[in-house]
Amino acid sequence: MEVPQENPTYPNAPLAMVAIEVRFPEQPDGIGRRARDAMRAAVRERLPLVENITQEEVRVDLGAPIPASVQRRTFPRFVTRDRTTALVVNESAMILETTQYAGYGGFRPIIESVLEAVADSTRPDGVLRVGLRYIDEIRLPSITSLPGDWTGYIDPHLLAAVDPEFLPGELTPRTWQGLVQYSTGPDCTLTLRYGPGEGYAVEPRGATRRKNPPPPSPFFLLDSDSFWLANAEVPEFNASAITTIFDQLHAPVRALFKVAVTDKLRDEIFSVARNEENQ
Repeated sequence: MEVPQENPTYPNAPLAMVAIEVRFPEQPDGIGRRARDAMRAAVRERLPLVENITQEEVRVDLGAPIPASVQRRTFPRFVTRDRTTALVVNESAMILETTQYAGYGGFRPIIESVLEAVADSTRPDGVLRVGLRYIDEIRLPSITSLPGDWTGYIDPHLLAAVDPEFLPGELTPRTWQGLVQYSTGPDCTLTLRYGPGEGYAVEPRGATRRKNPPPPSPFFLLDSDSFWLANAEVPEFNASAITTIFDQLHAPVRALFKVAVTDKLRDEIFSVARNEENQ
């Protein structure tokens, strides 16, 4: 299959994290040792380290004369040695996230190989949701405090709420956050969150690390969550078919990012190499 086209890879790209999620019907027995070992063998070349994640679930039976019970579940987390890419698999979902993204063309084979590993090792009964998320932190050296003037760098349609020609004279914007949902095809939706923020949208020292993050400063957030839901029926868990859904989800994200930022931003910020001394 032809790999979908990708935006150019910039030396100072604003992308902080890319994540995929596939939800499937819950497996009541969880992830057993055999499935865990099979998964580890399948992804070991790309994700050589394995960790345990313990999740606590508090259960309260209303009206029952017994105290609440706490159920602990342990899931495997497979990571690269530099901890910039990680895969978590539990009884109802798999999540793959990375802060080292070199374009969809390079990420797509990883998606398909991980899906094949999940299909072979845990054998989900179907697929309920497929999601693809991109989180961008756009920074300008000239903006040192919120909300900042993003005119000329972000498309004016995303700045309409703080346009001086729109606001009455007594209103001074401090910050804002926009949210809009788009229908992008049968059973497919794209949710965009946008607006100025401070520090980081993706914590550099989180479980999935960021290499050479920029210093904390004001940024403009573009958070795109493109997803498909199994509304009519629950199809089988097929790695190739799910990868095709990811291709469909990626296309509107790419198109929206292309119109959200201006050529001035691409030329003056994205195309300029970072000063690694301050990273």
